[in-house]
Amino acid sequence: MPRFPISSGLDRRTLLRMALQAGLLPLGAPLTHIARAQTPALKSNPFTLGVASGDPAPDGFVIWTRLAPEPLQPRGGMIALPREVSWEVASDAGMKDIVQSGLAIARMELGHSVHVEVAGLAPGRDYYYRFRLPEAESPVGRARTFPAAGADVAQMRFASAGCQEWDRGYYTAWRAIAQDQLDFVFHYGDYIYEHPYAADHKGVALPRPMPKNFATCYTLPEYRQRYALYKTDPDLQAAHASCPFLPSFDDHEVMNNWAGDRDSRDTPPEVFLFRRAAAFQAWYEHMPVRRAQLPRGPDVLAYRRLAFGRLAEIAVLDTRQYRSKQPCGDGIKDCAEASEPDRTMMGAQQERWLADGLRGSRATWQVLAQQVMFAPFDWRSFPWLPSSDAPLRSLDKWDGASAARDRVMQMLREAGITNTVVLTGDLHKGVALELKQDWRNPASPCVGVEFLATSISSDGDGFARYDNEPTLMANNPHLKFFSNQRGYIRHVVTPNRWQADYRVVDRISVADGTVSTARSFVTLAGKPGLVDA
Repeated sequence: MPRFPISSGLDRRTLLRMALQAGLLPLGAPLTHIARAQTPALKSNPFTLGVASGDPAPDGFVIWTRLAPEPLQPRGGMIALPREVSWEVASDAGMKDIVQSGLAIARMELGHSVHVEVAGLAPGRDYYYRFRLPEAESPVGRARTFPAAGADVAQMRFASAGCQEWDRGYYTAWRAIAQDQLDFVFHYGDYIYEHPYAADHKGVALPRPMPKNFATCYTLPEYRQRYALYKTDPDLQAAHASCPFLPSFDDHEVMNNWAGDRDSRDTPPEVFLFRRAAAFQAWYEHMPVRRAQLPRGPDVLAYRRLAFGRLAEIAVLDTRQYRSKQPCGDGIKDCAEASEPDRTMMGAQQERWLADGLRGSRATWQVLAQQVMFAPFDWRSFPWLPSSDAPLRSLDKWDGASAARDRVMQMLREAGITNTVVLTGDLHKGVALELKQDWRNPASPCVGVEFLATSISSDGDGFARYDNEPTLMANNPHLKFFSNQRGYIRHVVTPNRWQADYRVVDRISVADGTVSTARSFVTLAGKPGLVDA
């Protein structure tokens, strides 16, 4: 720890500034009025990236913003000095009844982002919030506390969504989510893509290409700039302002298909971890998450548990940071190595944490909110894959570590869990699957369901059905729905039933696409399985 000698002649103001820059004061510590007076006023709106709330608890939530008057410029157009930002939480959208307020510090070391952990509020109700500087005021956002611990809850409404590649199309799905009046959004990851596209696979110009100077991200300034670009989108800002998010990450927040301390290019781990550290810091700076998720170098504690009264317990999992490297060189193939017993998707510590939580839970619904397809899946019959007598598995998914999936299924059995719902993304497809006690036996009892949300924009305009759908269904008897359209899933949950609406956008290559419901499924409490709503 740095030492400041008393005899150095430094006054209290200088010592305070040095301590702030060295990170020796708490993140929420106020600046003195002297330091505040020395900060020049900003000449343009600093709230260009909007506001957000996240990780709700029964008594509060996180509220977030980032000061960036020129969001795509170095440092977001900010100078190096910290800025004092005031925040307010009200019981009404007009911000007349202020129930809490305070000061936070936006520091250059954290990209001038602000994370305020609000506490002491009433459970299960809406609140509204904003940030202020002397020269500017943010938009008002809506947040919502979770119900009290153990409370009986009539309904939970939320969306699961992610994979929002900027180049490939517009964020119409986020606009629809903003209008859904939800309790929260689970973002499964791929919030940004570390690489740009110049054209789609057919050589057609993309709907909104990135600026020409945007390259693949390796450094903290590059990751910051990528998040800033994405967050300038008005539909994404509207979704964040409409309700709290439960943020997670998948691979593209760092790079495609990274696994643990290894990337997909065989970079030495000690080198790759520098890139991972930069990516995680940028993720934290732009997500409404708690101080517990503040990275420590290349490591971040991203898995966590949230309870929605007695109705549901949500385990947000991390299937990237502790996993085994993809077997057999990754890809979609028949791979014996994938079934080796020591392979993992979560690491031993996270597995123990999950098992302990499942054993101790009394919630009606157990939710595993994670990133990649959990159920086994046979990809044979797709024309770009070789013919095979054996099932073809995607090795970046849980199929690449089947023993790890077996251990999770064993946890559920031992804990007596009967209402398991797995939330997934990554695939850029809308998929509904049943979880089987014995995957090899189509007649085996169903023990849970998996709702896999398609992408917001990744892969561009899609289509409803594949020509090989009958063969795909025959090879995967637990598969109930498979669509290549963009969109999200809206979930409406009660103590007796869980309904998942697969919401799709007809086109994302234009900004005014139409959103509709392609299919709705219901699973009943105590009767796992999928039926049409």
